[in-house]
Amino acid sequence: MSAALIVVSLIISDSSTAQMTAAARASVGDADVVVIADSHDDATDGTLPEQAVQAVAAAEGVASVRPYIEGSTWIDHPSGSAYVSHVFVLEVPEIGGGTRLTAGRLPEKEGEVALSPAAAQVQDLEVGSTVSFKKAATDTGISSTATVVGIIEPGAEITRYGAASEYVFATAEERAVLGVPDTPVVLYVTGSSGTSTDALMNSVEQAVQTSQPGASVYTASDIAVMRTSEQSAVDSLTMTLFQLLGPVCAVVAGIVIATTFSTMVARQARQTGLLRCIGATRRQVLGSVLRTGLITGLVGSVLGAGLGVGLAALVSRAGLIEGLERQYFTVSWRSLLLGVLLGTAVTLVAVLRPARRATRVSPLVALTGQVADERSLSRRRMISAIVGLVVVVIGLVIIGLSIQMRVIEYTAVGAVILVLGVLVGLPLLVIGACRVTERLAGGSRRPVLQLATRNLARNPGRSAATTASLLVSVAVASTLVTGIVSVRASMDGYISSGSPIDIRVSAIPADADTSVLTARVENVDDVERTVLVPTFDVGISPETTADNKITVSAVDVAEVAPVIRSHTGLEGLDDNTLIVGGIYDLPEGTPVTLTGPAGSAELTVHVEEGGFGPVITPVVAKKLVGDNSTMTSLWVRTVGDGSNAEAGSQVRQLLQGEGYYITTSAAGRTTFTEYLNWIMAVIAVVLAFTLLIALSGMANTTDVSVLERVREIGVLRATGVQRRQVGGLFITEAVLTSLLGGVIGVVLGAVLGLAGVASAMGTDTGSDLVLRVPWLWLVAILFAAAAVGVLAALRPSIRAASVVPVTAIAQD
Repeated sequence: MSAALIVVSLIISDSSTAQMTAAARASVGDADVVVIADSHDDATDGTLPEQAVQAVAAAEGVASVRPYIEGSTWIDHPSGSAYVSHVFVLEVPEIGGGTRLTAGRLPEKEGEVALSPAAAQVQDLEVGSTVSFKKAATDTGISSTATVVGIIEPGAEITRYGAASEYVFATAEERAVLGVPDTPVVLYVTGSSGTSTDALMNSVEQAVQTSQPGASVYTASDIAVMRTSEQSAVDSLTMTLFQLLGPVCAVVAGIVIATTFSTMVARQARQTGLLRCIGATRRQVLGSVLRTGLITGLVGSVLGAGLGVGLAALVSRAGLIEGLERQYFTVSWRSLLLGVLLGTAVTLVAVLRPARRATRVSPLVALTGQVADERSLSRRRMISAIVGLVVVVIGLVIIGLSIQMRVIEYTAVGAVILVLGVLVGLPLLVIGACRVTERLAGGSRRPVLQLATRNLARNPGRSAATTASLLVSVAVASTLVTGIVSVRASMDGYISSGSPIDIRVSAIPADADTSVLTARVENVDDVERTVLVPTFDVGISPETTADNKITVSAVDVAEVAPVIRSHTGLEGLDDNTLIVGGIYDLPEGTPVTLTGPAGSAELTVHVEEGGFGPVITPVVAKKLVGDNSTMTSLWVRTVGDGSNAEAGSQVRQLLQGEGYYITTSAAGRTTFTEYLNWIMAVIAVVLAFTLLIALSGMANTTDVSVLERVREIGVLRATGVQRRQVGGLFITEAVLTSLLGGVIGVVLGAVLGLAGVASAMGTDTGSDLVLRVPWLWLVAILFAAAAVGVLAALRPSIRAASVVPVTAIAQD
């Protein structure tokens, strides 16, 4: 199974690489040579001048030249927002190939633009939205306003940065308004028949040097390689699932294999002793066990690789890998070979310890049947327990330091060390747990349970090894569940503090009839309440912006409280304070002077990150603007938890074309919720796969245990124990083993999950951090672990119950 999952991950990675390579090649088309403008040439705004284009077109060996026009602009977020967003501006493309129109229509004139899906999602815009642009981030005022008329999914052939970047598509007239030059930044040059690439490069370099010496000339192959390396691999949750499943299943499979071989070596101890008696060397015994492991690993890995190819093909055809297209499905011999080698290596590593144990079997075992002195074993277990305790303490210390330093990588290291410490001391834990269980169960009053606990304590090494596979599976699942539940609880606060307003209607003119506007918005379904907030520009000293002005919102905390979802960004607001975010680069406590049309105010800066932008009180606003009318923003709260996207869409449709700037927070909340729900599904799959492997290991171990204890079973049957009780004995042992691994795994997982969230999301104040233990999920995981024990013991218990007493007692 682990080999199959490793092969799936490798195949998907190869397919992703093939898709990126094809996209990079499509971006250059049929060009042989690519000319890139000197981005530092201020005289041409980083583009290739017309003379350069003409010179290249007329160069020797050139058959055709395809210019690529690209510029950039900034999307403005007015009315209290503290940022602008950079986007690329491209020509309106022809629909075809990989380029698709997913909504609306193509722009046809000035004042119309289309967006890429990435830009629409990030900027919270849709068809019909009004968007404001600035030529530069530091510009004051808005250079232009346009209406979004379409959403275009760009193909690789019309971009050079990939479809994940944010693009605005505009006509030549709109690009001129945006200040985007009409000269190209890239030339794709195709050579005439019979012209070599080297000759074409030399000819193009000579042509372009006269007009722009700083321009660069590359072969199309070089550009394709460069763009492939610059692209990120397919970032898919399903891909993440397989990348997580592979290592986890490999670890669990390694433990199961080690347990199986340990049991086999213990069962064959007398046979190994006989071999040693007749002259077999330790090396020969070691080689025999390793050969068995090698054959087992090779056969299992080859079968797993075949299963992996089928699973990868099924996943690809079903479209479960987001962003990966079916036609790029690639299976390479390298992936198959690597999967087989890794699977075999896991098997050999797991077999090493049992193989070394086999070499230590004394020839006397063949005569006495005694494998080791019990006192020696007890001392060995005690030493292991002490070492395990020390390792556990070291792991806990590292985890504690990682929480203080807020470094998640250190938490991962501490978690690995902690789990290793628990595994080292697990045999003694098994003995202790069995004795406690026996006492709690009333001892001889429950003979089956008493016998089961004593059998487990009699061979704690094997019991611990069987428990370990389930422990790791449950620990991984519990860690993920605890972490995700805590992240969800914490992120509700983070999202609310970053986006405290569900819907914000900005850029409302001073002369607008706000009462009518408010009534219209409040009549929209699922709108709970609204509040109007004055916003206006004021001068600020000392200078913190290019034009020495900032946009402030006059907030009455009591008035907006029923509308906002978080007060982060308003805490500490009073008549002597200006609250700003860190983007304004004003240190805490800095004295500033705000100047408006009616007067000025001396305030002290309080830096606090929130979703409100610069904030002052209405009293301060009165000093600055007096009775003058100002622009306003309408803050809207929706019903529920703020994830209702329908209300935002209805407000947009209601106010479409009226020049307002509308932003919502529902998209981010919905995306985050869907993401977490998918992760929870991933966790369930991880748990299912690992429990399946653990089940097979437990079944094998229980089968071997039945074979080893045939004589014991015969004695029990001869003394009056019923078949049902014999079967119940083995099921009880399996359930106890499962519950022990489950309880330890759940405790470890809960601790590690909380520690991981604290180190990843902790702050100095911890105000938004919520650590939550998902008790219901953990109980469900425990039940799943117990169910695995029952299923694993069903067949062996039936076999044990069918043992004939006379035949069993007669066995040597």
